[in-house]
Amino acid sequence: MSTAGAAPSEAPPRNWAALWKRFSEGVAAALFAMMFIGFLIQIVSRYVLNMPVAWSLELCSIGYVWVVFWSASILADERRQIVFDLLYHKFPPRQRRVLAIAISATMGLIFLAALPGVVDYVMFLARRSSMMLKIRMDLVYSCFIFFMLAVVIGSAIRIWRLCGRSWEEHL
Repeated sequence: MSTAGAAPSEAPPRNWAALWKRFSEGVAAALFAMMFIGFLIQIVSRYVLNMPVAWSLELCSIGYVWVVFWSASILADERRQIVFDLLYHKFPPRQRRVLAIAISATMGLIFLAALPGVVDYVMFLARRSSMMLKIRMDLVYSCFIFFMLAVVIGSAIRIWRLCGRSWEEHL
């Protein structure tokens, strides 16, 4: 059986970036499935069995927090983010490059400066747990650390690309 006519999306990933992206998409899909199952359990228990359960709402809330920060940090690249770039596109390319480097550096530095405080607070949350499922709150909010690290790393990568030869492709 030949795979010559197969679509590129069906081919197995060949590099670490593609493997990481596929893994990240799988995690996001699993989180959405977890939320959906919790939602269905809540509907059935409340409206069919007339015995609502509170833990399914907590499961959906925790899944929502994780899917938002996981997806925003890993799956959504800068071009997929919502931006207000009315003024940005008024500048010529070289000035946009300088502006993009300054914005990326500012964003990366702000998140880097805030990272120790956020890590400290998330570690502090280990003392508390969720009401129904008894999941430690540091585990619930540790996804925010991933998000912040991804912003810092993404800013550094963008600056690196904007300083390279093909910088116009990354504006």
